[in-house]
Amino acid sequence: MKLMLPLIVALAAAQVAVAQGQAPNPAPAAPAGAFREGQRVVLVGEVSSAPKKIAGVSEEQKMQVAVGPARTDYTLHLNDAAMLGSNGQKIAASDLDNKKWVRAEGTIMDDPRRIKVTKLQVIGKDLPGLQSSAFYRPGLDQGYVMAVAGSREVFPDTSGAVSAPAAMVVVGKVSDDTGPLETTRKIQVDAAGNTWTLDVPKDAPIFDTKGQKISVHAIAKGQWLRVHGWQTDDLRVRAARLEEIGPEDAFRTTTYYRAAEPVGYVERISGTGVQFNPYKIAGVVTAVNEGAGTITVRDDQGKEHVIPMDTAMFSLEGRPVAGKTIQQGQKITVEGSEITY
Repeated sequence: MKLMLPLIVALAAAQVAVAQGQAPNPAPAAPAGAFREGQRVVLVGEVSSAPKKIAGVSEEQKMQVAVGPARTDYTLHLNDAAMLGSNGQKIAASDLDNKKWVRAEGTIMDDPRRIKVTKLQVIGKDLPGLQSSAFYRPGLDQGYVMAVAGSREVFPDTSGAVSAPAAMVVVGKVSDDTGPLETTRKIQVDAAGNTWTLDVPKDAPIFDTKGQKISVHAIAKGQWLRVHGWQTDDLRVRAARLEEIGPEDAFRTTTYYRAAEPVGYVERISGTGVQFNPYKIAGVVTAVNEGAGTITVRDDQGKEHVIPMDTAMFSLEGRPVAGKTIQQGQKITVEGSEITY
C-alpha cells in the first residue's frame, strides 16, 4: 500500500487540476532523435569535447560530438573502436581534436545520447572538409544521426526534404566480386577505410585495363577500380562507369595512385575525362518500371527520357516528391546529372 501512495497522490492532483479547469502537467516528451537501445546508427558531427588526458599519460575512451542546429551533444564510447584518419590511416584518441568532423558507426546504449562506437573516422578539420566529403548530406549541414536498418530514422528530422544524389568518384580495391551468379550485379570496394557497395546496372559500361568492354562478372576480388556514379545511400553507389585499373602493383604505377591516399579515395567531383552535366526536364510520365527502378518522361518536344529513380530529384506541382511515389500520367519536373566522357 505504501508503494502505491505516490501514484494515488499524483492521480488525485491531476483530478483536482481538471476540476479547477486546469490541464494536468503532461508527461515529458521523448527528446528529438531518441533512438532505441541496441539500434545501429551512423553519426556525422563536430567534435565538441575531445578525449581528455588522464593523469597526463593516456586519453579517456569517450568524447562528445555536436549534431544539428541546436548542437545536441552525443557521447561516443570508443573502447575497442577502430579509429581512422580521413585517408583511412589508423589514428589514436590523441589525434581527435575539437572542431574536427567525424563519422561514427555503432549502437545506441541505454541512453539515446550515448553510442558504443565500433568504427570512427575523421572526415575533415572544418565544415568545408565535411561538405567536400562523401558523408555530407544537403540540408544536414550541422551533421546527423541515422539509423542504418529498419525505419531509417534521421536526426534532425528531414521529413519532406528531398535532394539530388551526389555525383562522385570512387577509387578502391574490390573486396567482394559478383561471384559466379549471372543475376548478381553488386560489387564491394574498399576505399579510404570504408567498404562501398556498388550497384552496377546492365547499361553501365565497364572497361578493362586495355580499354576493352568487359562484363561485370569479369571483375575479380583484389583488382583496383575507378568508378563514376551517384551516391544513393550511406556507403552505396549506383555505378555509371567502371574502369579496371589492375592489381596492387599496377595501381601504384598509374596516375590514379596517390601517395598520400594509398588505400584509395572518394571524391564528390567529376574526375578527369568524365563529366556529370546537370539537366532539368519537365514533362509527362509515360512509364514507371519499379523492377528496373526507372521512370520514363516525355518532354514538351516529344522526346522520351528514361531516368533511374535513385539518380535524380523529382517535383510535382512545385513540391519535391520521392521517385517511388510517382505515377504514370503525372506532369513532373526532374533535376539531375548525366555522365559524358
